[in-house]
Amino acid sequence: MAAHHAQAVNMSVTLVKRAADPEIRLLAQDILLTQQAQIGQMQGWLMAWGRPLAGREAPMSGMDRAAMGMASATDEAALETLTVAAAETRFLLLMRRHHQGGVAMATSALNVARRPEVRRFAQRVVTAQRSEIQGLEALLRARSVTPDPAPRHDMDGMDHD
Repeated sequence: MAAHHAQAVNMSVTLVKRAADPEIRLLAQDILLTQQAQIGQMQGWLMAWGRPLAGREAPMSGMDRAAMGMASATDEAALETLTVAAAETRFLLLMRRHHQGGVAMATSALNVARRPEVRRFAQRVVTAQRSEIQGLEALLRARSVTPDPAPRHDMDGMDHD
C-alpha cells in the first residue's frame, strides 16, 4: 500500500502547487500529509519486522494497478499540463478512484491480516478514505461533474502482513 499512497502524495503535491480553489488545495495538502505519514508508519513496520523496504521488482508489479485505483502515468502527467480548472477536476476524479482502490485494499487486509496493528491501520484507512470519497464527490457535484460508478475490486491473494 505504500506505493499506492506514494502516488496519491505525488498527485497531491502537484495540486498543492497548482490549485486555484482553496478547498482543493487544502484537500490536496491533507492527503499529502496524511498519506506521507502513513508511508512512514508502514516503512517503520517493515524495518521493525526485518523486512526489506524494496524488492527486486517494482512496487505493485504484477498487480492490476487499475483495479487498485492507480492513475496512469498519462493521467498523472496531465495534472501538470491541463488548465488549472481542468487539473482540479481531474485530480478529484483520479483521487476518488484512487481512494476507492485504497478502501478495497484495506478491506482485503481486514479480511486476512493477522497483526493487530495492521488491522487497526486498515480500519483507519477504510474509515478515512470513505469519508474523503464523500467529500470528493461533493466537490465534483459542485462542479456539475458526475463520476463513473465505483468499480468492483478483487483483492484476493494480496499479502497484507
